[in-house]
Amino acid sequence: MYIVIRSYDLIPGTREEFVQRVQERLVPLLNHVPGFRAFTLMEAGDNNVTFISTFNKFADAKASARLTQEWHTEHLNVFIQGYTRIAAGEVRVQQAWGIV
Repeated sequence: MYIVIRSYDLIPGTREEFVQRVQERLVPLLNHVPGFRAFTLMEAGDNNVTFISTFNKFADAKASARLTQEWHTEHLNVFIQGYTRIAAGEVRVQQAWGIV
């Protein structure tokens, strides 16, 4: 399993519109990426959000990263004020509770 993490510093006052746009437009696109498993958007401060996307294979994560970057450039740049941080890699340890 592989994850891609992106963190964005947003222009103050734009977080809710950013989150809505991601939920309504980006997440449905990710649902069509082969190997897509999960997407999480976390508020990491007043003007910061972090995406965590999970995929079955590295190739799936790379395909998602390309799709997300293209979509991000076209639809999200108007919300972003600072450097976007990106990390990707293989999940080596995972523990889930309550899953049988």
